[in-house]
Amino acid sequence: MYGIIVDNEKIDRIQPRILDMARYPADAAVYGGVTVTPYSPTVGARVSGLRIDGEGDPSPGVRAQLYEALLRYGFLSFEPGTVEVEHFERLVSLFGKAKLMNTPYTPETGKSGQLNTIDASTKKTRMNYIWHMDQVFQPVSPPYTALLGETMPALGGDTLFANATAAYELLDPMLAAYLETLTAVHDADTMGYLTLAYHDLEARAEQRRKYPPIEVPLIRKHPETGRKQIFVNELYTHRILGVSRRTSQALLDVLFDALSAPEVQARHRWENGTALIWDNRTVQHRGVPDFGSQRRVMHRALVLPS
Repeated sequence: MYGIIVDNEKIDRIQPRILDMARYPADAAVYGGVTVTPYSPTVGARVSGLRIDGEGDPSPGVRAQLYEALLRYGFLSFEPGTVEVEHFERLVSLFGKAKLMNTPYTPETGKSGQLNTIDASTKKTRMNYIWHMDQVFQPVSPPYTALLGETMPALGGDTLFANATAAYELLDPMLAAYLETLTAVHDADTMGYLTLAYHDLEARAEQRRKYPPIEVPLIRKHPETGRKQIFVNELYTHRILGVSRRTSQALLDVLFDALSAPEVQARHRWENGTALIWDNRTVQHRGVPDFGSQRRVMHRALVLPS
């Protein structure tokens, strides 16, 4: 009689990698009456019990715990009623300083001129429907982005988030080691961001002078957590250097495939009044254009360290 000897190590070696879920906290935590609950197994958390108005800010202890939670989970979603539009910049100030980044389609709306509105009825470019990290065509990109949903669709209009660190952990270690030796070009106009946003040729030329292509690593470390992550994205990565065009595209497809794995993603459902901030150094995101003619109006702040 013959038997089969099960070699778990060999079985693991010949199958696709899976995530070590012990690295991802699954339990809710409470800080001074504020509750943080994981949104999905690998990315995001909901924050409840916090209120931001003109009467004062949370204690330093709560602020520190919220910042730690942002690093741990990648994004924090604040329940409706946490903050009104007029106090949105106060919520942003818990994590840093708002910095305006607007185009002709996304006008200024903040009280201090540091917020902009994203209104689907007037914003005709569709770059936000392509996977990306904000402003990574610059040598120094903003570490955080914050959004507040003022008028959201009754159905549809969600935002997808992907944990680029978890996606890296899905790569075969030998492949990951090779990828760490490579660099890529990030260009603001790879998918037409500048061309479509700036119809005036002089204004477009000025933007291209302001944001020339840059060379970046394919794999980088988070500056605070030290964890490695995939640092290419569909919107701004033009090509990998030092390899042929076909090899470049094949390697990018492998990385984009890891980022699109369901186990590294969360689909965030918006409601009127929901606020959200994410670690732009950890997560990639894209909107979902499935809301037809419904109104979708949001306020955005790019967030720099204070």
